[in-house]
Amino acid sequence: MKILIWSVSLMLAFLWTGAAWAAALFVRWSGQALVSGSAEAAGRAAAAWPVPPWLSLWVDPAWLKAAQDTMRWSLDAFQGWLPGVGAAVGWLVPLVWVAWGFGLAMLVALAVLAHWGLARARAFAPRTTTG
Repeated sequence: MKILIWSVSLMLAFLWTGAAWAAALFVRWSGQALVSGSAEAAGRAAAAWPVPPWLSLWVDPAWLKAAQDTMRWSLDAFQGWLPGVGAAVGWLVPLVWVAWGFGLAMLVALAVLAHWGLARARAFAPRTTTG
């Protein structure tokens, strides 16, 4: 049972590390996109995108039009702020890794607690004798 506890903890640690790595890459990429202005260009292109007919089967076209209008309005409203926000995103990558460290510490603490609890449960289990 202890091997199972540590195996699951190791698997979760790998998944947690992969998620943190992907989040750090995404934050770095989004910061660079905001600074270079390519995010604004992509947003404007998405706001001008015609709604395909097959999508209207799944989503109301009026809702998609409202979402596109909201995107256009947001880009116009925050046009001057986007490069500054992109530059400020640089401090988020270390914050992602700090959160990863706290999460990993919690995961190890839970594994140690489960290991200890299992040992305590076995210590108080009724013993049977064969004879």
